[in-house]
Amino acid sequence: MSKLGVAIAKDARKKLICCLIIDKQDGREFGRLIAQMMLDEFVRMYPAAHHTDDFSGFNTKISEVIWSSIHPILDTLIEKHRGVQLALLTSGDSIKHATHQIDKLGLLANLQALLRVATNIMASQNDLPLSMEIKGVKNRVIISRIERTTFIVACRNSIDERLTNLKVEATAQLLKTVLVIGSNIQDVW
Repeated sequence: MSKLGVAIAKDARKKLICCLIIDKQDGREFGRLIAQMMLDEFVRMYPAAHHTDDFSGFNTKISEVIWSSIHPILDTLIEKHRGVQLALLTSGDSIKHATHQIDKLGLLANLQALLRVATNIMASQNDLPLSMEIKGVKNRVIISRIERTTFIVACRNSIDERLTNLKVEATAQLLKTVLVIGSNIQDVW
């Protein structure tokens, strides 16, 4: 039991509480976010809920809520850290979420070519690329592989690089938790 935690979200107007039992390794931020999103989705689905209602239809929304948490995770990175200008998550030939409008076709084509070159270089050293950074005069781009996705962050060089890297790494870890749990739960429901 010492590895379990509880994340709680409340809706005072509806007098509802969502208690989510989580693995402590998944982190507080993940627990809070998912508990709040589940409560919000429940209230949206059942605006006039009574304790005698049948809520079994909500089971199918759990996976959807977890997957949709990618959006606020990336948006929060942009909103709370002024050094980050753009954050996006790609998977194969699609962009799962981008915090700003971008040329999707151009980005995906160039990203795949860049990752192919990085993979070839690393393979010649018997390794695989997990992350890379491209630094310009004013900006830099951090590219990280997370599960079967690619996390891309554009940052200003003039902002504290160490703090930016910590925020980006924390966001990458949170995204990894969402991706792993989302993949595992998708088959359950």
